[in-house]
This record gives sequence, structure tokens and C-alpha cells, in this order.
Amino acid sequence: MAQFALLQFKINNTFEEWETTFYNAQNPARKMGINSISHGHQSDDPKEVFVLMMIKESDTWSKFFNENQGLIESSGHILDSTKVTYYEN
Repeated sequence: MAQFALLQFKINNTFEEWETTFYNAQNPARKMGINSISHGHQSDDPKEVFVLMMIKESDTWSKFFNENQGLIESSGHILDSTKVTYYEN
């Protein structure tokens, strides 16, 4: 069964600045079992961002988040705005 996490959050910089750090974090994320499927922002608000990822296990995202908060926050991601919804198929 495949497991997915949909993250929705706000950023405090431009989408392009956030995206640069997001791409730089791909290798460490993949090593932990996270594969990004898509990301983007709301059409009318580029500071409202989403990331859809396939995850190895249901707690994969929370482990990555807890171990990499500094990196995540340095991207402009406002940590306390994060909403995570889990899906499976």
C-alpha cells in the first residue's frame, strides 16, 4: 500500500527562494524515504504552499521534520502554519 503526505503551509519569503531550499533538501529527504511528487502555491497567494510526497511509512515525514527543522525553517517555511494530511491507496 502506498502512503502519501500532503503538506500545506505558509512561507515568509518568495516562492522561488523557498523552492531553492526545497530542491536542496531532496537528497536528505530521499534517504529517509520521502519522494516529492509535486509542489506549488495557490494561484492567488504565492505564500500559501503545498507539497505532495510519497512516504515510506506513516511517521516518515514527522521524523524528517523533527530532525531537519533548521533546514526547513531556513527555506522560509513557517513551521507553525504546517497542516499535514495523510492518504493511502
